[in-house]
Amino acid sequence: MKIDTKEQLLGWIEEVRQEKGITRNQAAIKADGVSQSQWHRFIYKEREPTWDHLYAMAKSVGIRIHVSARLS
Repeated sequence: MKIDTKEQLLGWIEEVRQEKGITRNQAAIKADGVSQSQWHRFIYKEREPTWDHLYAMAKSVGIRIHVSARLS
């Protein structure tokens, strides 16, 4: 899957989390450096997550991230 924006990745993380039946609290416990309250703020667009936050969140729900860069 190609993800171009933080918003796209956050949406996919939430989709996978819900499909797997993982609560936000359970996911936040596994997400190094992301608290349950931060997770909530990111979802409700009260704060913008960094890419590092998103990588930790993705890992906590079982998503593996590979980054690719190229000149356009």
